[in-house]
Amino acid sequence: MHKAASERNELLRSAFIASIGRYRIDQLVFIDESSKDERTSTRFYGYSEVNSKAVKKVVFIRGKRYTLLPALTKKGIIAIDIIEGSCTKQRFKEFVVSQVVCIFVYNITTSDTNYLLTIIINL
Repeated sequence: MHKAASERNELLRSAFIASIGRYRIDQLVFIDESSKDERTSTRFYGYSEVNSKAVKKVVFIRGKRYTLLPALTKKGIIAIDIIEGSCTKQRFKEFVVSQVVCIFVYNITTSDTNYLLTIIINL
């Protein structure tokens, strides 16, 4: 059995794949946030003896939360930000503009100008 999101729209997905195909691999940057706190490693499933519940004592206090913002390209991680707490939309935009776009401005060629403008406009 293959799991697929019920919200997935095959027409939109195909259009995205077609539009992303016009870029070279060295023009793509992947950014995703990840966070960690004291509850991150908590397991939700476990094993136990027959007719007994699996029990694990867990921390209910979240503690300090850290958010990691990496920017990954074909060459590896080109920029990273570690934030104490959660990441806001404004902080994410600041990361992209101050750390990611500036790297592209440094490495930009004439043919990449439209690509850079697309990034800035979509923010």
